[in-house]
Amino acid sequence: MNYSESMSKRQQRRKALNQRFRRMFLVALLMGLAMGFVFGRCSAVNSKAPDAPIEPDQLTAVIPDVTLEPVETPLVEEPAEPEPVLLGSFRITAYCSCEKCCGEWAKNRPNGIVYGAAGVELKAGVSCASPLPLGTVVEVEGLGEYIVQDRPAQWVIDKYGENQIDIYFDNHEAASAFGLKQLNVYLKGEPEK
Repeated sequence: MNYSESMSKRQQRRKALNQRFRRMFLVALLMGLAMGFVFGRCSAVNSKAPDAPIEPDQLTAVIPDVTLEPVETPLVEEPAEPEPVLLGSFRITAYCSCEKCCGEWAKNRPNGIVYGAAGVELKAGVSCASPLPLGTVVEVEGLGEYIVQDRPAQWVIDKYGENQIDIYFDNHEAASAFGLKQLNVYLKGEPEK
């Protein structure tokens, strides 16, 4: 017997085993389906109709003898906003993006957008210039909250000191109308590090 004859006999045995396995699997599958059908029919016949009366002994078996006590849900407190810290009396002025207010800085406005020293676009009612750290949130008494996003000129700091805030406006007329005020300033939030 040569090698090729032994290979063909092996292949024939494998085919025969595969065919037997398939037949056994098919028989098992059909038996399972038939048993499922029979058991399903038997349980449907033995169950009562939904509108059948309930026997009194069935009620006592269903109701457990358990007393539930009320559970108190803990109150979730939102973190309290820290109290503003009085920084003192500040010199409050106003400015806009014009050449009168900003000098040489007014000439370099990419796409007409006014950027502050913090690198963000300045917005009226939000932005201010101050020697305080960039990103500091302050509350100016009677005027509201502002974010330090710009710096005043160094000569202004040298002349008037550190306690000053220059509020940004969209136009020169509004900035001029604001004038000069001396108001208390409160620290609302430190800049993110």
